Amino acid sequence: MSDSISPFTDVVTIEERRRAYRAAGYWRPSTLSQCVAAKAASDGDAFAVIDRNGGRARTYAELERDAVTLAHFLRENGVGPGRVVSIQLPNTYETVVATVAVQALGGVINPLLPNYRAHELTNVFSTVRPAAILTPGRYREFYYPDMIDEVARATGVAPLHVVLDDVVEAGDASLLEVIARGARTGEALTSLGAASDVSEVIFTSGTESRPKAVLHTEETSNFAGRIAFFDLAVAPDQRVWMPSPVGHSTGLNYGTRASLVAGRTLILQDRWDPSDAIEMIRRHRGSFTLAATTFLQGVVEECERTGTRLTEMSHFGCGGAPVPEDLVRRAEEVGVRVLRLYGSTEALCGTWNRPESPFDKRSTTDGPALSHTDLSIRDDEGEPVAPGEEGELHLRGPNTSVGYYDDPERTAATYLEGGWVRSGDLATVDAEGYLTVVGRKKEIIIRGGLNIAPREIEDMLATFPEVERAAVVGVPSERLGEQSCACVVLRPGASLTLGALTDRLRAMGLAIYKLPELLRVMDALPMTASGKVQKHVIQRALLDEEEHARVTGGTPS
Repeated sequence: MSDSISPFTDVVTIEERRRAYRAAGYWRPSTLSQCVAAKAASDGDAFAVIDRNGGRARTYAELERDAVTLAHFLRENGVGPGRVVSIQLPNTYETVVATVAVQALGGVINPLLPNYRAHELTNVFSTVRPAAILTPGRYREFYYPDMIDEVARATGVAPLHVVLDDVVEAGDASLLEVIARGARTGEALTSLGAASDVSEVIFTSGTESRPKAVLHTEETSNFAGRIAFFDLAVAPDQRVWMPSPVGHSTGLNYGTRASLVAGRTLILQDRWDPSDAIEMIRRHRGSFTLAATTFLQGVVEECERTGTRLTEMSHFGCGGAPVPEDLVRRAEEVGVRVLRLYGSTEALCGTWNRPESPFDKRSTTDGPALSHTDLSIRDDEGEPVAPGEEGELHLRGPNTSVGYYDDPERTAATYLEGGWVRSGDLATVDAEGYLTVVGRKKEIIIRGGLNIAPREIEDMLATFPEVERAAVVGVPSERLGEQSCACVVLRPGASLTLGALTDRLRAMGLAIYKLPELLRVMDALPMTASGKVQKHVIQRALLDEEEHARVTGGTPS
């Protein structure tokens, strides 16, 4: 297998559509590093990144200088066009420097979450064989060099290892020391890669047991950020506040990339604390974000607790997990305007409520399609359904990825003729074009031959005052094939029994066959960085619990 991903033949977008996208200006020749260089030349003193809870600010001129320095170092150490560079760093300025530097080299950016461990990295190394990886030395009490050595031995892939810290005992180099050489560099950023080249390989966030390696180009990812700012009428002076990890598609493409391509200021928050979030938003004028429900809930609850009105946050894009209608209403009451949306790693954001969308649409739907993005709701035979009817969501547009890396079978199953991407999500589109996602097709529970959509029950459980988070999963049943299990995280001091849960759901009008047969109270639900519940992890734990009970003769706890 080649160690180089780009140049990569786009087998997904037909040539006619490629030409049309470029002729219309949807796909442009400019790259991330070229946009940074242009901003540094025209307004180099403008702030590019604010981090460390607002304690540090770096300009576009400094960002260009530091990215040039790092790009030179990586190239001198064998990293060239088409090679993958894994970036497993927290939400810091140095992560942004690394991202820009890799793209300037014509390399392929592979964002990774800082909390990935040897299991996840083994799959990354085996699949894309990175030429280099950037990690902290020690971060949140975890020592990364030992992990990288372990994964290198297990896979036979030994990338250049650059650690963030300026004083380290392991690793091949210190990122801070490399960047410090920038005072001797006066060279402008250039881009060795074309906009049509693959420049991102992003592993899906883990709702499946084997993540897919999604490929994006500069054309697809830069379009996604530009069209979001355009459709949402984000003003030129608005700043992007990003608490979502930049080691994930959301933080990378709607934080780092979207803000820098537009020449804006990116405000990075690393450690999550709602009071710090509010302080950063107010002090540094953050007004746009895309973040999961968890972040929105934290901000709203802190505003309610302190009596704060956060009117600065005019564009709070929220998706990736259910966004309760009541939470959107409460956000509105404290001045935060929530714009629900739908997105995926494969298609980035496909729908997004606009600021002018009626409140009932913003609170109950995932918005209309973004410009130049097509939606199609289809039945099991692949035929379009009527407005308001449920089916699988398909998307097509300049924002969609160009396939999975080294995975022809799943590429063929997901990327269909005509440029359509199967989402695996069940949804409806109303007569006004607003999308509502009702669940994952593969999460459907089939009980006694009847389909149960977990999302429907989860939305009802979210109204219970005792319940903080809820997920409904299917578990095997000898009699019915599958039965449903409600997994809940309770609020402090609350209690809930299965009988009380089912009585209340029945009183709310839920069909009897949809009532959960099992209840598990959990300390926390396993989550991805974008706020999606990892249901396969829950199901595996439940099966292990059942097997243990069978062997020991006990009952599941």
